Amino acid sequence: MKYSLEDLIDIKKFQRLMKEFYYITEIPHGLIDAEGNILSGIGWQDVCIKFHRMNPRSAFRCKESDLTVSNTLDSNKKFELYRCKNGLMEAAVPIVVENKYMGILGLGQFLFQEPDITFFRKQAEEFGYDIDRYIEAVKRIPIFTREKVQASMDYFFHLAEMLSNMGLNSLKQKETENLLLKANEELEEKVSERTAKLAIVNKQLKKDIKERKIIQRKLEESEERYKKLIEIIPDSIVVHDKGKIYFVNPAFAQAVGIENCEELIGRKIFEFIHPHDHILLECCTNYITKGNILPLTEKRLIDVEGNLIDIEATGRLFNYKGEKAVLTVARDISERKRIKKLQKKIKEEQRLLKESKEYEKLKKEFFANLSHEFRTPLNIIYGSIQLLEHDLKDILKIKKCRSINKRIKVLKRNTYRLLRLYNNLLDITRIDSGYFELELKNCNIVSLVENITMSVAEYTKSNNIKVLFDTDKEENIIAVDCRAIERIMLNLLSNAVKFSKSGGEIFVKLYSTDKDVFISVKDTGIGIPEDKQQIIFNPFRQVNKSLTRDHEGSGIGLSLVEALVNLHNGEIKVNSEYKQSSEFIIRFPITQIKNGEKVDIDYDMNHNNRNNINLIDIEFSDIYLLNRLIK
Repeated sequence: MKYSLEDLIDIKKFQRLMKEFYYITEIPHGLIDAEGNILSGIGWQDVCIKFHRMNPRSAFRCKESDLTVSNTLDSNKKFELYRCKNGLMEAAVPIVVENKYMGILGLGQFLFQEPDITFFRKQAEEFGYDIDRYIEAVKRIPIFTREKVQASMDYFFHLAEMLSNMGLNSLKQKETENLLLKANEELEEKVSERTAKLAIVNKQLKKDIKERKIIQRKLEESEERYKKLIEIIPDSIVVHDKGKIYFVNPAFAQAVGIENCEELIGRKIFEFIHPHDHILLECCTNYITKGNILPLTEKRLIDVEGNLIDIEATGRLFNYKGEKAVLTVARDISERKRIKKLQKKIKEEQRLLKESKEYEKLKKEFFANLSHEFRTPLNIIYGSIQLLEHDLKDILKIKKCRSINKRIKVLKRNTYRLLRLYNNLLDITRIDSGYFELELKNCNIVSLVENITMSVAEYTKSNNIKVLFDTDKEENIIAVDCRAIERIMLNLLSNAVKFSKSGGEIFVKLYSTDKDVFISVKDTGIGIPEDKQQIIFNPFRQVNKSLTRDHEGSGIGLSLVEALVNLHNGEIKVNSEYKQSSEFIIRFPITQIKNGEKVDIDYDMNHNNRNNINLIDIEFSDIYLLNRLIK
């Protein structure tokens, strides 16, 4: 009798069985008869069903691959592993009934390694696919290990063997039933032959019973194989309903620290879920009971010793012993999270290492610059002294006196530079160490700032720079350290002079609110690039680090200014337009010392100096006036 694979197998029941198997294992399958017709399939990739089998040319390749495999299958081999003509890996188990090839049970589609995008892109162009959608579908092709394929195909082999035997027995059962009907008709027609035919029927029935027992035994063996498959799956599997556990696999029992799975039956699943995730579990369960498949969701298990285990779980409704329950499959992601945390830590350490290297680089630049700052004035002083020694030999000659005076000025100016550098380094070190104390006095900040501004007129005039001062009040008494205000203003003014061209202007404006006093120092100089404005207040930072720059400096002046402003509980910010202007705005809170004496400062160039040296000369010593002095 000629029969097909559909005659041997209940295709709908097989599809339901393999559908549930797919949801548990995520292993796709395909059942194809001897003519290449697809009888059942689930988990097939979009790249196959939406592209390969939709295009006539590539679909022909698919069918050609199926038939080629069926012709090359060896009945003595458990399965055949092959690559289809469209580039995907598949594995097939032959279904043979009484030495007759009936079809294949296949696993696919998958890859053993990351897809060759160049190959698939070329294939997309060849068949006229949407390249971007096709490549996206290619990237979703699952990548299996050979071990997983081997284990899966062992299972498919046993399943194919079971299907073959069940189909054959089913067919024989139908034949037996036909024989019984025929025998019954013959019994009605031939009463005389009833006894003999009944004996024949009884004999056949005994044979059928024996065969049914064989089928039953094979079914039990199949169930045992299915049970073993569940046991060896590394992911945790739990069947529960209304919080009560009905089934667990060894992987879940091992995860929560219990050796015997039976000890978990009947217990509450909430015992093994972190309390903070109970509401999440209830929401997930409600979502599943409505017929939905739960997407991967992170939760935290608790083992019997109280240890936390990070998991990633999915779930769906599941018929368990005739009743609907929730099937949950979970995977331990603790190691994955630990690796991510370690990667984050490594990234942070790399960032700190980079910052440390940058800081070391800054220190090197600072000390190189500092060495230059000390060496240059000392060399000039030394050379001037030598020239003085030479000039003193003929000091009685009047024409030499002017030369000596010029060189003394050079010595003084470079001495001022050394003193300024020393003062800045000393003060910034004291501030950083917490040993710098302000000498606060109630002072008219308006007259103080105005006197300081007007005192630099000689320097601005010699550089052909105009200085303007404006205020909204003639008197505003606040508590400040007068010497610190001098340092702040002179530093900002000297910077304004340094970076302003001849014919430029410097505007100093003082205005106030009910709570604060603001001092603005604005120039029409070269400005500050936007990417440098955030670093100019950092110690040792300079916009121009070159040793050939127009003006000298150690890079700590503005850092010292900011530190002194902060000691007054104030703040400083910069507004600058590159190659146009720069404006530094200082805010001081209006505070006064109780019972403090009002000090109306008449600014004196020598009133607060060190060793009777003018602070203006010190702060402006970095501005090169050598050409003018020589002239």
